[in-house]
Amino acid sequence: MLNSISETFETTLRAALPDGVIRAADPRYLEEPRGRYFGKETLLALPENVEQVALIVRLANDARVGIIPYGGGTGLVGGQVAEVGPTSLILSLERMNKIRSLHPQENVLIAEAGVILADVQAAALDIDRLFPLSLAAEGTARIGGNLATNAGGVNVLRYGNARDLCLGLEAVLPDGT
Repeated sequence: MLNSISETFETTLRAALPDGVIRAADPRYLEEPRGRYFGKETLLALPENVEQVALIVRLANDARVGIIPYGGGTGLVGGQVAEVGPTSLILSLERMNKIRSLHPQENVLIAEAGVILADVQAAALDIDRLFPLSLAAEGTARIGGNLATNAGGVNVLRYGNARDLCLGLEAVLPDGT
């Protein structure tokens, strides 16, 4: 059974991430792009690295607070909002937006989950490579969300879905490890 965000949880989270927790009042975090689903005002956590993600997940797990992952906000199924139930924490990876490294000899690009798909494509082009995942929301969709949803796009028949283009993941487990 999940709990709503309590004052104690909010205080603990704000102390742990002084610059990374805000009130999610912006409609982009609280509604689906077509306006069909609407969430409740809640807290928004904006980590800058995997260690902060692990800390947020661990604190939420300890307090039994649900987490709603937020990528580019381009999903059309309402997965980024919670209309009913206890108030959950929105976890946005938009500040984790760096291309960590490029390895043209191995055809490898290492990107954080919050990198916009178009930026992944541009980084690949900069080293004379193609990152073939292409979809209408590539200017706002984030690579973590593409992988989480196994996005296909217009080149899916030739190159496969997002997961077919991925060699590995660095992941935070539900207990924060």
